[in-house]
Amino acid sequence: MAVKSALVTGGAGFIGSALTRALVADNWSVLVVDNFSTGFESNIPLEADFIKIDLGEESSYSKLKNVNCDAVFHLAGQSSGEGSFKDPLYDLKSHVMSTFWLLDWCRKKGVSRFTYASSMGVYGDPRYLPVNEAHPLQPKTFYAASKASAEAYITFYKTTGIDTTIFRLFSVYGPGQNLDNKLQGMVSIYLSYILEGVPIVLRGSKDRFRDFVYIDDVVNAWMSALENPVSFGKIYNVASGHKTRVEDLISALKHSFGAPDYPVESKDGTMGDQFGIVGDNSLIAKELKWNAKTDLRTGLKNMIDFEKARLKEKVR
Repeated sequence: MAVKSALVTGGAGFIGSALTRALVADNWSVLVVDNFSTGFESNIPLEADFIKIDLGEESSYSKLKNVNCDAVFHLAGQSSGEGSFKDPLYDLKSHVMSTFWLLDWCRKKGVSRFTYASSMGVYGDPRYLPVNEAHPLQPKTFYAASKASAEAYITFYKTTGIDTTIFRLFSVYGPGQNLDNKLQGMVSIYLSYILEGVPIVLRGSKDRFRDFVYIDDVVNAWMSALENPVSFGKIYNVASGHKTRVEDLISALKHSFGAPDYPVESKDGTMGDQFGIVGDNSLIAKELKWNAKTDLRTGLKNMIDFEKARLKEKVR
């Protein structure tokens, strides 16, 4: 069987590097492109090639003129709803412009497969729960507006002959998440406070809730769609379908860490934060036979064990 080739944008990040490892394990030849705005070169598997570029700039694509691939996995972009308020223009470039230029590069190169990491943020404050893919898009942040705009370009470009799939990712967590980024990743943020030995900072109501989905399950969703024609032109929620209150998450995290009485400090919420959301994953379950197999307790344990092992390595 011929080796297939993929271009993974954002492949130095948490989700992108996990996807890259899965592709390499499945005998794909992978080129990672990243600008290290949130990712790290150390995340990129040695088996993958790498080019450092900013995909939001048209001039960057000259570095891809000799690149050919069978599929594009587009995960690059500013990763925080809160962070998008600090520099809306960069957020637009990193999501909307990068998606436009990349799609047009695919069209010119004849790349027929394009998959995209969108977000639960496009739904805003839900009108009903769980939210399905037909729910109206009502962004509350520049980040969510950029994701929704990128989706619109992808939907248009599928009319040019590109087989597209959009994944609306819910609250992804797991080993390898960037604990230094205090603007993105609820589980990683709370865990980082414990590892730093400072009180957990709870910003907003403890009654807020999320749908947490483990990194391995997210990667499996992507891989299950990759060569499955039923997914072409589709949009899928990648969600566990389970509601977890923030208070319950913090409690589970503290117990998993063996520190049930760890202190928590409450502060005001963040701009554009969704109060609560849970995803309806029935469409991806029906069409791709996918479901989230990792429960929160197991996922938290895996993440904590990973971080504890990494700390031991540092002190050796």
